Amino acid sequence: MHIAPTPFFADRGCHIRIEGIVRALDEIGYQNRVVTYHHGRDVKTVETSRIKPIKNYTKTEAGPSKYKLWADWRLLWLTVKEIRQYQPDAIHAHLHEGLMIGLIAKSLLFWKRMPLLADLQGSLTGELEAHGSFAKHAWLKFPVKLIERTLLWFAKTVVCSSEHSLNIVRNEFGFDEDKSSLVQDGADLRSPLPEIIIQKASERYQIPLDKPIIVYSGALLPGKGLSELKELILITCERSSDPHFLIVGYPTDQIEPFIAQHKLQHRVTLTGRVPFERLPHLLGLAKIAVDPKSNDSGEGSGKMLNYISGGLPVLAFSTENNEDFLPPGSQLAYSVDDMSNLLLEWLKDPFELETIRDANLKHFIRYYSWARTSEQLREVYSKLI
Repeated sequence: MHIAPTPFFADRGCHIRIEGIVRALDEIGYQNRVVTYHHGRDVKTVETSRIKPIKNYTKTEAGPSKYKLWADWRLLWLTVKEIRQYQPDAIHAHLHEGLMIGLIAKSLLFWKRMPLLADLQGSLTGELEAHGSFAKHAWLKFPVKLIERTLLWFAKTVVCSSEHSLNIVRNEFGFDEDKSSLVQDGADLRSPLPEIIIQKASERYQIPLDKPIIVYSGALLPGKGLSELKELILITCERSSDPHFLIVGYPTDQIEPFIAQHKLQHRVTLTGRVPFERLPHLLGLAKIAVDPKSNDSGEGSGKMLNYISGGLPVLAFSTENNEDFLPPGSQLAYSVDDMSNLLLEWLKDPFELETIRDANLKHFIRYYSWARTSEQLREVYSKLI
């Protein structure tokens, strides 16, 4: 029984991981059911059960909402109901909210003795800090960290989506190797697309094919690197008339005024929200992908895997996560200015781009396919159940 306290599925990294974990468990012989919020779209590969609709709660992007507490309350009682009906062998709780709901449900049904697994995509404290939650109330950071520590200790085992997240769990919260494991993010190997699909994608979104396309895909929020992305676009467009930026993501309300203010409509294409199944069509247009998120809260980067699964050269900042996702010796930026310089240098050297592309693809095939994630889950579940 998977607890997903989020509007699953909403075409963003957190949900891509949940769908991938469910699919990986399916492949090694486990039956899966996901309890989640009322909104979000159904996915063929995932059996879902949803809470009753909450009026006016339609937000699907990451970040806080005044309706989440009510949604989690309904999700708790749906979880209890589903556990009683389906008698699962284990509770797989995604995110810290899911862990809290799973803990309460397990306590209410204590005689069932179901093991509780916490599936984390980063530190709760680090993620809230990235969203600016402690900017005005710094004193809240300590109690939030204490709550996070307490929640984790009630899980029978903790799995993390990245090495950095795993190190946080072990070093900051004191978990040993017997109670914590890496179950990394994965992606499907992306084959080269037929020319007709690329042409249709360019026509649909009015993307110029005579310019080198620089792609970013993901949430357009401050905690995800929005400020750095804006700065990168501005600096690069001032230095060169060649690159065209393709921004795939939502919400667009914070980046649209920036583009209009600097008269960059002819240099930047905003797609808004795009179904995940269509993302490869847009990535196939790009020469280079960028990930300008500078904070390192331990959260894995699904977008990075989507980039390298097709061999795209990737420009990112020097963080522990990025060093893990990219091949050893990859060029990483230390500032937005540095990233812009590297971008323009790469565009001038087709041989360098091809070398980076090949290295990224080989690294992905060796370390980051869902098959590897399935094997990690097999080992965790053989001890859990």
